[in-house]
Amino acid sequence: MPFTPFHWGPSSWLGVLLFKIFDFPTLLISSVVIDIEPFFVMVFNLPLPLHGFLHTFLGGSIMAVLTAIGCYFLRRTFAKIMNLFRLVQHSSFKKIIFTSFFGVYSHIVLDAFLYSEMQPFYPLKVNPFLGVFSSLEVYLFCGASFLIGICLYAARLVLTKRKRV
Repeated sequence: MPFTPFHWGPSSWLGVLLFKIFDFPTLLISSVVIDIEPFFVMVFNLPLPLHGFLHTFLGGSIMAVLTAIGCYFLRRTFAKIMNLFRLVQHSSFKKIIFTSFFGVYSHIVLDAFLYSEMQPFYPLKVNPFLGVFSSLEVYLFCGASFLIGICLYAARLVLTKRKRV
């Protein structure tokens, strides 16, 4: 997607809804981290496709592992930030690595619906996802997902506040 924050739509509602399964900060980071690739291609005017190796399951897997390691080492810092939003979570490396793969792979699949240069199953030169949904459908899904995520977060705050009273 040209605007990486669109990927936070699905991550936000899934992260709140499945809070016990996913590590929320890792999900937010891993769902956008592979867009470092098009960023570098554009900024440095590289003769590479915008959605190249990192936008494959092979390249994404490498990035998922690296992201998980980074998130694991930053988990205490993330916990302090999460506390500000009243989203207290206990993390483990197992939870972080699972979440990282989910976030990266969801990014790849969402982008694969849109970009003909993508080869998600590299080294196979196929993209079976291309055209399954239109660009408009994917963007509307991501935008609506973000609004759903905000509503779920608000509901979570209300419910946890009631439990404390």
